[in-house]
Amino acid sequence: MLSAQPRPNSTLSPGDVIRTVVEAMQNRDSPSPNAGIFTVYQFASPANRAQTGPYGNFLRLVKDPAFGPLFSGRADRYGPLGVAGNRAQQKVCFRVADGSMVWFLFAVSRQTSEQTRGRCAGCWMVDGVAPVSAGP
Repeated sequence: MLSAQPRPNSTLSPGDVIRTVVEAMQNRDSPSPNAGIFTVYQFASPANRAQTGPYGNFLRLVKDPAFGPLFSGRADRYGPLGVAGNRAQQKVCFRVADGSMVWFLFAVSRQTSEQTRGRCAGCWMVDGVAPVSAGP
C-alpha cells in the first residue's frame, strides 16, 4: 500500500515545510510520475497559487530550466532559518552533477483563515522559491 503524500498541517514548523518540499522535489517521481511536484503544489500558499495558476501551469513553471537544480541536484546544505512573525525564509544549497553548488531561497508564511477560507489556517505554506547568490 502506498503511503499518503505529505500535506500541509498546522503541526509542521516552517523548517519542516521547507524540508518536506525539498524532499518532494528530490523524489519528484516517487511513488508515481510527478508525485513530488504535486506534493510541492499542495504546499503552495494561496498567494503562490494566484501567481502560478492551476496545477497544470504550476507543473510547466517548475520544469523551467532555472529550477532544474531543485530536481536534478541534491540538497547539500540548509542555511539558517529566519522567522519574523508569520513569515520565514531559508536558503538551501543544491549540489548538481558537475559538482557546482546552486542556492535557492524558500519563502514561507503562516496562513490565516481569511487567506485559506479556513482550509490550512495556521499552516506554513510556500510563497515562493527563487535562485539566489551563494551562501547563507
